[in-house]
Amino acid sequence: MAGGRGALRVPERWTDYIPLGCRMPGTRFIAFKVPLKKSFDQNLLPEERFSPRDLIRKVEERKEELGLIIDLTYTTRYYGREDLPPTLRYTKIVTMGHKIPNKKTISMFRYMVKKFLTRNKDNDKLIGVHCTHGLNRTGYLVCRYLIDVEGMEPNAAIELFNKSRGHPIERINYIRDLQKRALKNSCEPKNSGSDVFREKGSAPAKPQKQLVKHHPSQAPLAVPRFPCRSPSSTKEQRPDPRAQGQPQELGHGHRALGQRQQEHLEQRHLEQKKLERRQQKKLKQLEQNHLEQRQQKKVKYQEQNHQEERQQKKMKHQEQRQLEEQHHLEQREQKKLKHLEQNHQEQRQQKKRQLEEQHPVEQRQPCSSAPRNCWLPQELSPARKRRRRKHELKEQEMS
Repeated sequence: MAGGRGALRVPERWTDYIPLGCRMPGTRFIAFKVPLKKSFDQNLLPEERFSPRDLIRKVEERKEELGLIIDLTYTTRYYGREDLPPTLRYTKIVTMGHKIPNKKTISMFRYMVKKFLTRNKDNDKLIGVHCTHGLNRTGYLVCRYLIDVEGMEPNAAIELFNKSRGHPIERINYIRDLQKRALKNSCEPKNSGSDVFREKGSAPAKPQKQLVKHHPSQAPLAVPRFPCRSPSSTKEQRPDPRAQGQPQELGHGHRALGQRQQEHLEQRHLEQKKLERRQQKKLKQLEQNHLEQRQQKKVKYQEQNHQEERQQKKMKHQEQRQLEEQHHLEQREQKKLKHLEQNHQEQRQQKKRQLEEQHPVEQRQPCSSAPRNCWLPQELSPARKRRRRKHELKEQEMS
């Protein structure tokens, strides 16, 4: 059923992914695929449909509430602001697929999240993020926020997103770019917002509090690898006299740490590849099962149609047979009636002939004793016989 043409064409592989993931623990993010407005329902099966109303209903069933939707799709044909309730905030950040988002997109995403969090400190409303499938662009920007702003380790952020969404990030270029952030952010001061959205002459932005709240019984979700020291802490600390005499040993130590980090990243990358392969196998199995179910439904639907057509043909055939039988009976009755009439006429003609043979017509002669207008029976004239014969032939033809 998935398909269609033009503006109502369902996105490719859209039905292969679950509609809505779980809330990412310790954050307010929730990822989902793009909901489609009602006009797309004609190209989807009932169990495949996922509209903006379905999104809000499923979130409410989990006893949660959406406060903001960040739309990352590169088109406006899937749904619009008018399909959402007026109380729900909606922001569209046009982001091209397959390519790593640029700095402007990343800063806009950070700004919208920071603005929402500052306005909704007193509640627990969620931030819904989606692209077409809710995986690659969505996963990159959410993980990038957790790495750059919250100080989370890249692999931990990727793993947290994959588990919460129910599907892994598929684009390798996104994963590699996120993993590079561990080295880039190790010595850079973390900035919670972008300088693009600061007003001129305003004070520098204060560091934002972390969204991740750790439970006492659980391990922390993310630990920064190389936390940078603030300027105040460097002033308070005194230089170690031993460190001044051993610059070469420190350089070797940094190199060893860099090699260990690379080895650790390579191991993580290999493990992630294995997980991706397993997940791809699972996805293939799910796709096969989904295709088999659709084929079974099609077969059942075809069988039902075939049975209905057979029943209709049987009904038509029975009606035709009944009509033919009635017509045949009427013809037989008409033939019988004609045959009876012909026999009756022949019998009458035979009787007439017998009577004529037995009692021939005599000529009428005037009777002397009879009155003046009384005549005796006389023989018929030849002309009169011809007329009578013609009259009998006409009667036979008419019968």
